[in-house]
Amino acid sequence: MKTTILKPAIFAVLILMVFTETTAQSAFTEIYPNIKVAINSEKLNTNQYNSKFKGSILDYTETKTDGTQVQAKAYRRNSNIEIFEKPAYPAIHTIYKEFYPNGSLKQKGVLLPLQVKVGKWIECDARGNCSIIDYESGRDAFGYNDVLEYLEFEGVYNKTDGNIWKCTFWHTPESKTWGVRVDKDGQQYKMFNFDSAGQEEVKEFDLSGNSNSAKPVSSFEQNEETDGLKNRTNR
Repeated sequence: MKTTILKPAIFAVLILMVFTETTAQSAFTEIYPNIKVAINSEKLNTNQYNSKFKGSILDYTETKTDGTQVQAKAYRRNSNIEIFEKPAYPAIHTIYKEFYPNGSLKQKGVLLPLQVKVGKWIECDARGNCSIIDYESGRDAFGYNDVLEYLEFEGVYNKTDGNIWKCTFWHTPESKTWGVRVDKDGQQYKMFNFDSAGQEEVKEFDLSGNSNSAKPVSSFEQNEETDGLKNRTNR
C-alpha cells in the first residue's frame, strides 16, 4: 500500500480551496428577526423578459404568491438586467441582483431598504469569478441587525398594527454613523442616529410636530455603489 505525503505548501493550498468553496456555498445575510438570504451565484433566464420590453426599456413587475414583489429593470436591450425582490410588509429590505446580458450573475445582496448595502454581497466578473464582500466589517456596536432590533424595541419595525410604517436608512462610513427616519401613515414620526463604534448613545428625535423637519437627502448611496445602483436616489 502506497502512502502519499503532501508537502506543507500544497496541503495548505488544498485546505484554503476547500474552506473558500465551503464559505461561498454557505454564505448568507440574515435580516432581523429571522430572515436569511443566501449569498450565492445563480443564473437568470433572460428569455423570460424578451416580451416584457417596451421598446428598449424593461420595467416589469410581478407579485409572487407569498406577497414578494419582483421588479425587473433594464435600460436597453442586450444590457445588464436588475432584479429587485421586495418581501411582503412588514419586511423593509430589498434583495438586489444584477445579471450580465447572458444571464450570469454580476452581483447580489441585500439593500436596506433600497439604498444601503448591508451584510454579505457576492460580486462576479464577466468570466464567472466571484468573491464575497462583507459590508458589516467595522460596524462593531450597531450593525444593521442591531439597528433593526432597536427599532422593533421602539415599536416602529416589524409591526402589523394597522398603521403603515416606513423607514428610510442611510449610513456614513467616514463617521461610522447610521440614520433612520421613520414615517407613520405617510407623516414624519421619529428619527434615530446610531454610532457604529459605540462611542455615543443612540439619539432620538420627535418629528411628529414638524412636517418640514429632517427631510432625507436626495441620495443615501454609498461611495462603493456599483454601476447598477449609483444613479438611484431615495424614493
